[in-house]
Amino acid sequence: MQPRILREISARRWLSVLLAGVVCLAGWQVWLTVRLLEQDQNLETQRSHDRLGEIADLAMAQLTGSLGDWDLGLHELNSLPPSPSMQARFPNGFTFILVSEKGISTYPHRQLLFTPVIPGARNELSESFEPVDELELREKQYDRAMALLKPLVLKSATRAEALLRLARIEYKTNQADAALGVNKDLAEEGAIAPSGTPYALLAVSARCRILRELGRQGDAQLEAANLRKSLLEGRWPLSRETFEYHWASLNSLGLDAGQPPQDSVDFAVLVSGLFSRWQNARSQGSNTSSRQLQPEKSLLLWNATSDRISALLAPPDWLTSSIKLPANSGDIRWKLLSPGAAKGAGFTVTRTLAENEIPGRLEFSSVQPLSGATSSRRTLLIGGATLMLMVILGAGYVVQSAINRELRVAQLQSDFVAAVSHEFRAPLTTLRTITNCWSNTAFQMNRAASRATSSSIVKPRACIAW
Repeated sequence: MQPRILREISARRWLSVLLAGVVCLAGWQVWLTVRLLEQDQNLETQRSHDRLGEIADLAMAQLTGSLGDWDLGLHELNSLPPSPSMQARFPNGFTFILVSEKGISTYPHRQLLFTPVIPGARNELSESFEPVDELELREKQYDRAMALLKPLVLKSATRAEALLRLARIEYKTNQADAALGVNKDLAEEGAIAPSGTPYALLAVSARCRILRELGRQGDAQLEAANLRKSLLEGRWPLSRETFEYHWASLNSLGLDAGQPPQDSVDFAVLVSGLFSRWQNARSQGSNTSSRQLQPEKSLLLWNATSDRISALLAPPDWLTSSIKLPANSGDIRWKLLSPGAAKGAGFTVTRTLAENEIPGRLEFSSVQPLSGATSSRRTLLIGGATLMLMVILGAGYVVQSAINRELRVAQLQSDFVAAVSHEFRAPLTTLRTITNCWSNTAFQMNRAASRATSSSIVKPRACIAW
């Protein structure tokens, strides 16, 4: 009995050891698979990083070459419009700017809301207007002043100033319609007043005020709208202060002018900055050039000499025309980051633009870091590991089932032997009990007979004695 129990306990322990070994083997297989996947991931990440770095270096080389060609073209630009061969060197959408003693020119032509310098000579007040000032301002003899102005209107050198004073005197003498007519003639003049304001602008503003005071609101609104349109079209060469003054005066003329277009204002400010750089280059007698990234991501390149400054304004998408990625890089994306901007999330590579004299950096990213071959390899690896794990677990289950079946058979055999032994022991015990009973009964009978015999012998002896 004892050896059977020991054998059963030993078999169950071996079953536990076997199951523990199967579990450990399965765990090792899972750990090995995870490690292989991590290693494959690291290798693929390194390959993708190297590929992204190579593409970034290629893009930077293209950008450096394009910027060099553009700088060389700016050095050769001395007139506008540029020659066809010169235009072919630059992508579409670029704006050429040339500032020289001849004035400011752009190609394609763009109107300037205001200019840093008023082209042309300003009219200086002639001594002929001194008697007119005396009669108009001090003696208030308007008729005599007008008589002196009429001959001056016929002279080209004094015509614009004479018309301006004549319209003012007519308005003072309540001849509003005549003043409107004179201002209309003055609006056709191209001369510039000593204050730097074109006579035509002064005339249009005066007509708006006169019409408004006469109660002719419709005509005043129409005149103010034409004035606003002329300001936006850059009809007159104005300083920034003059432009802002007359733009603000539109509200007082009954027109809601709003704000001028910001891109037009920015372009005029940019040209004013180029003029200042040219003046610095002239004063220092040196040639300078630079590249500047504008707030709206456009790029300004300029080259200043003592006689001119030539500039190129690239549109915000100038990088697109400069960088041509290989055909196998459809998953690569790039963007321009300003200095101090946070790095993008995900798999990225950055290249600084400091070597190209441009602030900021380019960030390249891959939207599909894993290739198709890598995905297939990982699928096969995971599939093979899963199949091996299933084989291990299946083998463990089969072995466990076989051992359990053998244990159940042994248990059945043990139970059968115990039952048969019990069945044989029961009748033998009964026979033994009966035999013992019979033995005890025969002994009692023999003992009783012996006692009876002894009594029969003793009694006669007693009688005889008695």
